[in-house]
Amino acid sequence: MGDISTLSLHFTDMNKYAGIVHRSPDHHLLYLPLQEVDVRVWMVDVSARVVLSQVFENVSDSPTSRAKYVFPLPESAAACAFELEHDDGRTIIGVAKEKSEAAQAFQSAVDAGRTAGLVEWVTDDIFTISIGSVPARKKVTARLMFVMDLLDNGRRDEVRLQLPMAIAERYGETPAAMLDASTPTDKTIVKITVDIQTSDKIQEIRSPTHPTITRKRYKSGTGRKSQRRMCVTWSSTTFLDKDFVLTVHALGLDKSRCFAEIDPRGRGTIAMQLSLVPSFKIPPLDSQEYIFVIDRSGSMSGAPMETAKRTLEMLLHLLPDSQTTFNIFSFGTNVDGLWENSMLFDQTGMHHAISNVRGMQANYGGTEIAKALQFAIASRNCNRPTAMFVLTDGGIHTSAILDPFTVVSKAVKGCKANAQLRVFTLGIGENVSSAMCERLAREGGGKCLFAVQAEDITGKCAMLLNAGRTREIESVTIDWHGAGSPPAVNFSPLNHHHPLPPSVVQLEPPPLMQQGPPTITSIFPGMRLNVFAITTFRSIPREVKLRAKLKDSEEVLDDLVLVTEVKPFKDEWSSIPLLHTLAARQLMKGLAEGRTPLPKPIAPASDEDIRKAAIVRLGLDYQLVSEHTSFFAEESGHETVRRLRRSTSWQRSRRQHGHTSGTGNPVDEGASGTDVSTVQTVLDSLSQAVSAVFNFFFPDPPPTTRRRQAPLPGRYYSAAQSRSGSPSIQSEYSSRHDNSSTDTFSTLSSLEGSCTSSRWSYSRPPSPVPPPEDPIQRAPSPVFEAAPLGAKPARIAPPVPKEAYTVISLQNFDGSFTPTPQLGAVVGIDTLAKAVELQVDGNIWATAVVVAYLRHHLGEQPDLLDALMNKALEYIDRRGASLLAGRDFWDLVNIAGQSVGS
Repeated sequence: MGDISTLSLHFTDMNKYAGIVHRSPDHHLLYLPLQEVDVRVWMVDVSARVVLSQVFENVSDSPTSRAKYVFPLPESAAACAFELEHDDGRTIIGVAKEKSEAAQAFQSAVDAGRTAGLVEWVTDDIFTISIGSVPARKKVTARLMFVMDLLDNGRRDEVRLQLPMAIAERYGETPAAMLDASTPTDKTIVKITVDIQTSDKIQEIRSPTHPTITRKRYKSGTGRKSQRRMCVTWSSTTFLDKDFVLTVHALGLDKSRCFAEIDPRGRGTIAMQLSLVPSFKIPPLDSQEYIFVIDRSGSMSGAPMETAKRTLEMLLHLLPDSQTTFNIFSFGTNVDGLWENSMLFDQTGMHHAISNVRGMQANYGGTEIAKALQFAIASRNCNRPTAMFVLTDGGIHTSAILDPFTVVSKAVKGCKANAQLRVFTLGIGENVSSAMCERLAREGGGKCLFAVQAEDITGKCAMLLNAGRTREIESVTIDWHGAGSPPAVNFSPLNHHHPLPPSVVQLEPPPLMQQGPPTITSIFPGMRLNVFAITTFRSIPREVKLRAKLKDSEEVLDDLVLVTEVKPFKDEWSSIPLLHTLAARQLMKGLAEGRTPLPKPIAPASDEDIRKAAIVRLGLDYQLVSEHTSFFAEESGHETVRRLRRSTSWQRSRRQHGHTSGTGNPVDEGASGTDVSTVQTVLDSLSQAVSAVFNFFFPDPPPTTRRRQAPLPGRYYSAAQSRSGSPSIQSEYSSRHDNSSTDTFSTLSSLEGSCTSSRWSYSRPPSPVPPPEDPIQRAPSPVFEAAPLGAKPARIAPPVPKEAYTVISLQNFDGSFTPTPQLGAVVGIDTLAKAVELQVDGNIWATAVVVAYLRHHLGEQPDLLDALMNKALEYIDRRGASLLAGRDFWDLVNIAGQSVGS
């Protein structure tokens, strides 16, 4: 790219940031049209692997000099593999290097006229790919693999996949790496395929952003419908300008789980992931201040602003009526408050605030969120706890002079002992910046949720406000070895760390236990907590124990979670270790944000230099892109040419760069081969490459003969079961571990038969050309049963009815309800009129009717039901008792339930 020296505060058009741009020989900017986007996702339990493929074409008559491609990723993603494929099938593989070293190597390759690629970090949710040369009239395919944790979605048994497809307009100093990126054409084809595997029955799958998704349910070899495995596809002939969101509701997702993974590369480590959904009760605070900060900048105009207004109004209705003060701040270029300081929450104040909210517009200009947070924090009462809720699309580029994270971090650390500040965020919109919203919540010791216009926000509001009301946690500790004695450790684990380049500080070996995040400052009932560890245990523990102590209380909450082993393939082709990769990403994030303890340097050095070296070491060891590491790929003349369906280039490359595992006996399942179209060949080669590298989550080795029934996808196998009917294929390191104490989680044993290939062809004729040896031993491919056209998917748990939102919007500040025509339109005029017949106070009866209504419609969502009923029940306990005149409130609820239920 040419030198660009002028940077200014401005809005950036979201359509300008999804493509490749390069300089022509006469220094004019030329663009490579983005022809196709292919996204392949494997969701397993609470994690996902994603392969993002983008096909570009050089339509000019001359080769490109240096092309650049800017693209978004989810904030939680760990980018762990990269390749470029030319039109003729030659594939160039990326390898992680220290950032400046990678940039220098890339420039040297370009200067020498060699084809090269470079993947660089811009922010936690924006990356760039630079390509050294694309021949005239040729295509190039860029593929990036990443793994990620799935998001909470407003209820404890749901997870959320949110894939950004374009980078929305952001206010602030645009990073130089993003300048002059190109625009996708309206002919860009987008294909998204999501293969979903859960540990228990799938209740519902939906997309609030793309409701026309196609659902396909697997059938096992015996013809039974799989209840744990489904596939979703979506395609479009035009480019997406908004996020793709998919939510999965399944039984068991609200259960705590802990996975463990032995490093298949023989490094003497075990990575562990504790995914905890606390079920214990944490008492609410008796008194608190609530501050709402709402983004009214230009980027929030339209649907995001309307969603933010509905959310804010719902949050106001859910505020506790006793000892509560509140205030609302609106911001854009400037910031102003509803009042100078927070006011007592009462009926008058609530109505005034709601009236103000309903008149809000996105007319405040830019997005000076740091200034807004400073202003709001300065207004708080520093002698009492404060919960701050920030509603924004996160549309800014942070800089030294515009850093909201520092503002929040300093404020949280400077609080008095009994007057903590916690910050919660709701990311709103279809191009939300996940990096901004999630980090703001991390710095504030709160939680982050996301919402788009088409989603119901009732559950999210209830979950956020419940979290904001909970009492502060003094300490949270995790015993990774459980309640028993710690297992033996490898005091001298095999040191296979990549040597650090001379340009960075040299470090002593990492500690025997690395946890990310290193300290847990908050925990909220019903909201998922993911914690990772890289240990040097010699064996996998049976269980993990979590203990939490409430502040100003002797009560200790604890939870014991059994450990399940993650089993990768054991064959001659190495795999990317999922849990090690996710754990390393978490450790890198903690280092970058100053929360993870720094390792010891061999010689004295500054904290910043030590921090950089620690991030570089993790990036090199686990092949991850970060602020200080990049992927570099250079054409060597020995590239693999993809002419057959199955490719091994990624596996071969990762083996060459230290990602090795044990050997096994490959089985060739396709002696007859296939004869398919070019499109089929490309898609299948991608599917096979992914299945070979990303042996998704832990399949067992299959039986030794094909006549024996193979393990079916969507089923659990214990460690004993997986060993009984399978050949023993283990690496040298794994054989030294005693894993008999743990269960083994075994899923997705047949990725070739997954939706990624079956979507395009249901019958494949034989071909005289046999495919190459397949390193993956698989179970028979499942059979799809596509849902008939027009058929609606079965929904065990219905969504929150719109009427529930209407009902809550009619609630008085003290939790009671008044028998108004608006309420009667929802619950029934005749039902409300029974107060006279029963000789019951009108407000008491209306409150009983609403409780019955909510119980009837939200009985399958107990967390949301409790959150919405709590305020009404508190009213009955405190103020309604005198109006009951000896009547039992729950008797009234049961009477009302007969009318509401009918």
